[in-house]
Amino acid sequence: MKNNKYTDVYVGYPVEGSYTYLIPEDLDVQTGTRVRVNFKNRVITAFAHRVHNNKPDFNYIKDVQKVIDQAPIFDSRLIDLAEYTASSYLCNTGEVLATALPSGETASDRYKHPFKNKKKVIRNIKLNKEQSIVYDNILNSFNDNKFSHLIFGITGSGKTEIYIEIAKYIISLGRSVIYLVPEITLSSQIFERLYNVFHDELIVYHSQLTANQRLKSWLKFYSGEAKIAVGTRSAVFLQCPDLGLIIIDEEHDWSYKEHSTPRYHAKRLAYYRCMKEKSLLIMGSATPSLESLYFAETGNMELHNLKSRFGDTLLPEIDIVTINPKKSESLISNKLLINSKKAISQNNQAIFLLNRRGFSPVVLCSDCGKVFECPYCNISLNLHKSGHAEKMICHYCGYQRNVPEHCPECGSENILTLGAGTQKVEDSINETFKDAKIVRLDQDTTRKKSAIFEIVDKMAAGEIDILLGTQMVAKGFDFHNVSIVGVLLADIGLNMPDFRASERIFSLLIQVAGRCGRRNERGKVIIQTLERENYIYDYLKNHDYLGFYRHELTVRKTLNYPPFSRMARLLIRGKIEEKVINEINKVYKSLENEINKNNYSISLLGPVAAPFAKISSNYRYHIILKAEKIEQIRNVIKSIDRTAGKDLYLEIDIDPYDIL
Repeated sequence: MKNNKYTDVYVGYPVEGSYTYLIPEDLDVQTGTRVRVNFKNRVITAFAHRVHNNKPDFNYIKDVQKVIDQAPIFDSRLIDLAEYTASSYLCNTGEVLATALPSGETASDRYKHPFKNKKKVIRNIKLNKEQSIVYDNILNSFNDNKFSHLIFGITGSGKTEIYIEIAKYIISLGRSVIYLVPEITLSSQIFERLYNVFHDELIVYHSQLTANQRLKSWLKFYSGEAKIAVGTRSAVFLQCPDLGLIIIDEEHDWSYKEHSTPRYHAKRLAYYRCMKEKSLLIMGSATPSLESLYFAETGNMELHNLKSRFGDTLLPEIDIVTINPKKSESLISNKLLINSKKAISQNNQAIFLLNRRGFSPVVLCSDCGKVFECPYCNISLNLHKSGHAEKMICHYCGYQRNVPEHCPECGSENILTLGAGTQKVEDSINETFKDAKIVRLDQDTTRKKSAIFEIVDKMAAGEIDILLGTQMVAKGFDFHNVSIVGVLLADIGLNMPDFRASERIFSLLIQVAGRCGRRNERGKVIIQTLERENYIYDYLKNHDYLGFYRHELTVRKTLNYPPFSRMARLLIRGKIEEKVINEINKVYKSLENEINKNNYSISLLGPVAAPFAKISSNYRYHIILKAEKIEQIRNVIKSIDRTAGKDLYLEIDIDPYDIL
């Protein structure tokens, strides 16, 4: 009797479980390889997690059509991680594997390090006393089975040097290291620095590599040929013979959260991996997320402090300048103009931050700066227009009110809508600094793969006078000649309809401030704002992150926001608004019934239009769930019908970092 072989495969579609295919005699399928199969009349890539001789209980079985990998490229550890991710974020194992594994089919022989042809700069790292204490404490506690650590170190305090020295130690033990960075822009300087230390033991892994280059990197790390991998959030899935360390640099950064299925957070997956694989986890930031710092203070991870800048360089001086939005010249204040021209005349450089994130218009008083907020959610109300009528709406709970004729604080009639028209800023800068070499760094200017590296190299070589950018310019760059940083309008980020808005903008401003004054002279930071009285500015002037943290923690506790609760967001989108509204109301009723039936302590906020109520012709409405126990939220969502109606799509986001 013929002894047929079968393989169970996961597919990268939103379907439960795995599927069984017959392995033809001329194909060799091994557990841990990728294959091509016919799934619902489409030939797709699937992931073989089991090979066996057990014939399924149905008559017609499709054949595997092609074997992509001649040897395994993953094992049971990745399956376990994928199952954990699927369970945590309410998706399917196959969807996680499709995200985790490279899509290339032939490892690129043309792959080379972006710094291979550059002259190597060998720098012997010598830790100062404060760094040495942190280094010793981490390794000593690791020997005591304490694997999770947070380094809270001010900008320029030398966190990277500690990461590198611990990575060298872990590699000396024969183990491997994953080094996560938030974005490719930040990665360019880190890549070069690590390559100068680890040479060909280093691989890079991010979206600007081709699919086949990513496969080449994956295989080098999986085989143990390379011992350290540096990359963005998806690098958390990289496999190796013996994982010894995961580093998460700038751990506060929201880029570590994926915004499409599977909507995982790299920090949570890293924590799970290190616990399962008995590895060391080190997270670091000058502005750690409130959740991370709270967990460290409450004993869930070890906390280490770096309070001095490396080389005893002074922190920059921060000035807060109030501007008048009614005057066109207020786009660049006199103080920023004078200091920038002085810096350029002395062959120094300037960085201007234009925070374009979130154009959803907010309403404020242009005389006293009061922003109109929801009385129940402590987030800004957004202006919505319908015909000639105007309403201010909360995108969490649905509270709404008319736009007032007078400010309730000062009585002024000068009520202003903020959010539109900021694109004029770039033209204004070019007009003001006609003789300066100005380069813009944002997603538009970095579409070409080499563009980021070229801009960074030009900035480092002093070929740029003013680097104008979005949040990218705040992320970890170390340019020696930057003596002035200007934040053109802090309020755009500060008044977003999100309970994390203050935390995000505070972190962003501290981080961008840290880009200047890193060598022989003290840098200067000028933050332009419409609302000088906002509480964050006094903390900013004093570089007082802990003061801000304590204030914000009190607000979070009062309103039961994370870290004192867990959250989820359900969003329905579709082309016909009426159908979207009907569906989101149906989902709300189902959630409400399940909560009451199980007597769960879950708050439901909404349903209401999302802050960006229409994107790409799709209307968007959402519900937010809040509870102390994430298990209750997951159970409720799992128990309802998650198949949205025809031409509608349901997004499920556990622990959302963005509710726009």
